[in-house]
Amino acid sequence: MKRLITLSIILSSTFCAYAQDVEKTVTLDEVTVKAAKVVNKADGMIIYPTDAQKQASSNGYSFLEKLTLANLRIDNINHTITAIDNRGGVQLRVNGIVVGKQEMLALNPKDIVKIDFINSPGVRYGDGIAYVIDIVTRRNESGYTVGTDLTSALTTLQGDGMVYGKWNRGKSEWALSYDLSGFRTKGAKSTQLAEYTLTDGSVYTVERNSVESLRKSLAYDTKLTYNWADSTATVFQASLSGSFNEAPDNFTIMDIKDGNRQYRATSRNDDKSYSPVLDIYFWLSGNLVGISINLCKSIQKKLFINDAP
Repeated sequence: MKRLITLSIILSSTFCAYAQDVEKTVTLDEVTVKAAKVVNKADGMIIYPTDAQKQASSNGYSFLEKLTLANLRIDNINHTITAIDNRGGVQLRVNGIVVGKQEMLALNPKDIVKIDFINSPGVRYGDGIAYVIDIVTRRNESGYTVGTDLTSALTTLQGDGMVYGKWNRGKSEWALSYDLSGFRTKGAKSTQLAEYTLTDGSVYTVERNSVESLRKSLAYDTKLTYNWADSTATVFQASLSGSFNEAPDNFTIMDIKDGNRQYRATSRNDDKSYSPVLDIYFWLSGNLVGISINLCKSIQKKLFINDAP
């Protein structure tokens, strides 16, 4: 019996020692911890896009279209973003700086790190702003990007085309874009009938029927931007843009019946405007300082001719 007890104690000690050795030699495989794709906050949310969303997008509008942001309508064809709840406007930013259509079309979705979606912006973003979309991107140290975006109607002479380019070197980035849009419509007709009751009870009638009309417009937009970024906390940007709009020789010919008088009237309109804008932004530790200088020049000519008998 003593020998059996002694043998049991020896076997138990050996098993415990083996178990301890096994515990010491166990290794764990590599563990990957993934952050949440959406982080909610008091005034909105931060969205971390997936690689599939970025690879399936061609510009900033098509990328935002895939995020399905609440209360926003994103039109990738017309390049517009509107609030469906009519609370106010939607402000777009890239790395804290306000941007427009040119920057959104030239944006490379593969460089996007996260989206700061703010649905309760304060007064620091401006009056009438209901939503703010701040796109945070990764800066390329070197290289260039060249692209184009063309949109054209099939049934009428109307289109919008843009070419853009970016060049990065170190902390500096140069960007240039040129946008041309326009339309031309001819032959639109309308009929107007107005009846006036005079003091003697009679009815005075004025009828206007358009015979021929022409509407055409051209718009040119170009923008040159220089951006210097030491980090996401220190950014300086200066941009010079110019917009030129022209609506040459628009006219409408109408047959007018005014009471007992009948005559033909021709209305001609010629508009030109040129607006250069200089924008300077400086972003330091979350504080944005912006200066915008707008010089607008407009020329308008109107001519109304009555071919009365």
